Amino acid sequence: MINLNQGTPLAPVKLVLDLGGKLPWLRCDKGYTSSSYKPVKCKSPKCAQASKHVTCVSCNNSTKPHKTWCHNNACSIHIRNPVTKAVGHGELITDFVTARSNPGFSETPGPLLTPRRIAFGCATSGEFSLRGLAKGAQGVAGLGRSSVLSLVSQFAAGFRLSRIFALELGTGEIFFGGGPYVSTFGSDFIDLRESHLWSYTPLLTNPKSPEEYFIHVKSIKIYNVTVPNIDKRLLSINKATGVGGTKVDFQAPYTILQTSIYKAIAKVHMARYKNAIMVPPVAPFSTCYKASTMDVPEWILEGNRIPHSVVFIFGKGGMSTVSDLKWMGEDVRCLSFIDGGLYPKTSIVIGRYNFNGFLEFDISRSRFGFLNPLFP
Repeated sequence: MINLNQGTPLAPVKLVLDLGGKLPWLRCDKGYTSSSYKPVKCKSPKCAQASKHVTCVSCNNSTKPHKTWCHNNACSIHIRNPVTKAVGHGELITDFVTARSNPGFSETPGPLLTPRRIAFGCATSGEFSLRGLAKGAQGVAGLGRSSVLSLVSQFAAGFRLSRIFALELGTGEIFFGGGPYVSTFGSDFIDLRESHLWSYTPLLTNPKSPEEYFIHVKSIKIYNVTVPNIDKRLLSINKATGVGGTKVDFQAPYTILQTSIYKAIAKVHMARYKNAIMVPPVAPFSTCYKASTMDVPEWILEGNRIPHSVVFIFGKGGMSTVSDLKWMGEDVRCLSFIDGGLYPKTSIVIGRYNFNGFLEFDISRSRFGFLNPLFP
């Protein structure tokens, strides 16, 4: 989640990150009080940015005036829950938002930036809007790639930043604007932007899902063995239907693979642990072992680094997993990837559990960067 300070007086707001979200939104029909919120008129340019088919809010007679969630002739929009996929009604509002500036090479936190007016969706459809979101979430931070109303686009315009955001998955930090990305080693400060371990690959555009972040995975390695027999057509995006390809989406708790890709990976994985006893699947996983019968991988040290178990290869670099296995209790470990079926919309959805590196989404240069952790 991302923590923002919003409204007048400023109050903390927790929003779940949605990499494919067109705009940030929160549930404001209950508990949202701010003297600086403003409804966006349905005939305004900003309303046209939020919705292709502009409609105007019409409040019924029983609605009390001056509510934050109903204004006649305000911009009517649809709110999408990225977890349940449910869609409900809302209206577009603006309010002041601020965030803490990057402390850089200082040990003290950076100061709060001067508040800027940001457009938000105001969910008015009731409890459905927050169902399935993380505990304490009050809405969603849409970070879609192409929308001018996504949080990254509005931050870039409001705070004069580059259209870049980065996620440090180990600590849960998010950076807007391109750094510096400062890490501490003992008493030293290091800007991770200067690391030679970054891998970059172009961001691909899926014409049917322009907000989402697609990359071209060319092959997959397990314990340094290239997985054979992967249908290359599955790794490409069908421009007419939007089917196929690989996207990064951390709403998915685990990486999801089209069935034939999953089976190819599982086959190589089981060959690596050929002496282990297989046990019945434990949901949501399909390939599970008796943990006490698994041999420890023979790690080959490369200087101070340890090879990662699974690597998604794109061009000159690769995106490494932290772990290919997950403890499921009672002496059971499972391959931590999910069989997504024969005909999923996207062949590979890279989920949150399997990675612990530093990710950079550079919209301005249309590229995706990944800094592998030194150790898995």
